Amino acid sequence: MSQKKRFTEIDALRGLAAIAVILFHYTTYYDGRFGHLKDGYIDWFWFGEYGVQLFFIISGFVIYMSIMRARSASDFAIKRSIRLYPSYMFAVVLTFIIVSMSVMDDLKVGFGEALINMTMLQDFFTGIGRVDGVYWTLRVELTFYVLMGVLLLFGKAKHIMPVTLGWFAASVLIQVIHRTVDTELTSIIREYSIASFSHMFIIGMMFYAIWQHGHRFKYHMVMAMAVIYDIFFQSVENAMFTLLFIAVFHLILAGRLKFLSSKVFVFFGTISYPVYLVHQNIGYVMINRMESTGLVHEIYLLIPIGTSILLAYAIHRLIEQPSHDTLYRLYKERRDAYPEGAMLKR
Repeated sequence: MSQKKRFTEIDALRGLAAIAVILFHYTTYYDGRFGHLKDGYIDWFWFGEYGVQLFFIISGFVIYMSIMRARSASDFAIKRSIRLYPSYMFAVVLTFIIVSMSVMDDLKVGFGEALINMTMLQDFFTGIGRVDGVYWTLRVELTFYVLMGVLLLFGKAKHIMPVTLGWFAASVLIQVIHRTVDTELTSIIREYSIASFSHMFIIGMMFYAIWQHGHRFKYHMVMAMAVIYDIFFQSVENAMFTLLFIAVFHLILAGRLKFLSSKVFVFFGTISYPVYLVHQNIGYVMINRMESTGLVHEIYLLIPIGTSILLAYAIHRLIEQPSHDTLYRLYKERRDAYPEGAMLKR
C-alpha cells in the first residue's frame, strides 16, 4: 500500500472515531448527565467513549511522523499551532455564544473563562471551566506535543525505543505511587503527566516504527506492554478496545482496509477536528430545545448530528483551510528568508 493511501485510511479512521464519540455523547452520556425525557432511550453507542483512545493512538502515529519531518522544535510548534488554533478559536466563540443564550446553565462559563479558553490552556489552571467539555482531550494532546517537542529540541526524536521505554517506566512509577499513596499531589502528577493515556500514544508511535522499519519483535513487545498496562491501570474492557484498535491498525498497514479510502469516510476524516470541537455543547442545547417542544424520539438526533456535520464542514472550508494555507505560506516565506541559525552566522 502506498504511503499516500495509508494516511488517507488513518485519517478516515479518525472520522469514524469522531462519529462514535458524537453518538455516545448524544445518547448514553447525555442521558446519564441530563436524562432524556423518553424512557428507555437507546444506549447502543456506549462504546463511543472509547473513540478518544483511538484518537490518541492516531495522534501517536501522526505526530511522531510530524516530528521526524520537522526542521526543529519551533518549526513543529508553529505548524501545530497553525493547524489547531484557527478552528479552535472560532469554535470557542461560537459555542460560548450559543450556550450563553440557552437555558442550560450548567454548561455556561464566564466571559473571563471563555477568554482563557481561547488559549487552549484552560485545563492547565485550576478553577477554569471549559467552554465545551470535550476540550479536556486538548490538554492531553498538548502535553504529548510538548514531550515530542522536547525530543526534537535535544535531538532525541529518532531514538524511539529508549524514549518509549523510558516514558513507560515513568508512567508505571507514577501510577504505582498514586495507588500506594493516594493524595492530591499524586493525583495531580498522574493527571498532568498524562500517565493514564501515555500507552495510547506509545502504541501509535510503535505503528509508525513498524511502517518505517517493518515488523520487529521489539515493537510488538512494547504494544503488548501497553495492553498489560491498560489491564492493570485502566480496565479489562479498556484493554479489549485497545486490542481492537491495534488489530485495525495492523489491517490498515497491511492494506486490508482499503474501503476506508472511499470519499464518504475521507470526508468525515477531513472534518473530524472541527466536528469534534463543536458537536457536544451545541448539540446538547439543540437536544434540550427539541425535547422541550416534544421531539423526544431518537430519530430527531439526526438534527443535531446533521447540524454538527454541516457546521464542521463550513468551518473546514471557510476557516480551517484558508487560515492554514495563508498562515503556512506566510510562515514558510519568513522561515525561508530567515533560516534558523542565519543570524548567528552573520
